[in-house]
Amino acid sequence: MGGHVAKRREKWRIETKVRLQSNRYVLFLESNDDELINRLSLFLSLFSLSANTTTTTEPALVHFLAKNTTFVPELQKTKSARVLVPGCGRGYALETFSRTFFDSENIVGLEVSETARNACEAYQSENKSKAKCVVEDFFTHDDKYDVIYDCTFLCAIQPTQRHVWAEQMRNLTKKGSRVISLVFPLGDFKGGPPFALSPELVKSLLQNDFDVEELIQVPEDMWARGRPEYLYVFIRK
Repeated sequence: MGGHVAKRREKWRIETKVRLQSNRYVLFLESNDDELINRLSLFLSLFSLSANTTTTTEPALVHFLAKNTTFVPELQKTKSARVLVPGCGRGYALETFSRTFFDSENIVGLEVSETARNACEAYQSENKSKAKCVVEDFFTHDDKYDVIYDCTFLCAIQPTQRHVWAEQMRNLTKKGSRVISLVFPLGDFKGGPPFALSPELVKSLLQNDFDVEELIQVPEDMWARGRPEYLYVFIRK
C-alpha cells in the first residue's frame, strides 16, 4: 500500500509541474520543495484542473443525484426545490442541480466578487441554466434551503471558522433539509488553504443538528480532481 501511495504522489507531483509550466508558473519549478509542489497541486485540484479529467461537471454529484431514491424524487415532484452552493465558482454544480430540479431559478450560488459572479453567469447562460449567482457572504446569508452543497468551500476557510460554518448550515436549513458535503482534500498535512478534511471531522461539525443519511466513498473513475474524495449526506433533525 505504501509503495502504491508513493507512486501516486510522485505521479501527481510530475503532473503538477507540467500543469504549472503550461500555466507559466515557471518560477515555482525551480524549487524542489515537495511540500510546495503538493500544495500547488491541491490548489489546482480545487479548481478542477486535474490532468486526470477534462470534464466540467462533478461526476460524483451527478451520479448521486441520478441514483437517489429518497429526497431527490420528492423535490422533483414539488418543482420548487431550493438549493444553495456557497463558493460556487463557475457554477458547474449549479448547472447540475438546475438540470436535476427543473425549476432552476431556485438554485442559488454565492461568490465573493463581481468577477466570479460574471464568470458563473456566463457558464449558466452557455448551458441554458437559469441558476443564479449572487455576490454575498455565506456567513451572513439569510434564507432557507432544501439542499446545501458544500464543494471545496469548507476546506478553504480557516479551521477556527469551522464551527461558524456548522452554525450557518443549521441557520440556512429546516427539518428534513439535506447538506451534501464533498470531503476533499483528504490527508493529515499541516497548513492551508486548502485545509485537510476527513469524514470524521465533517460529521463532528454537524452532528448536533444533523443525522448522517449516507457516506459515499467516491470511486476513482469519478474523482473530479484526481484525488480521493467522499460525498457525505446529512439530514436536518
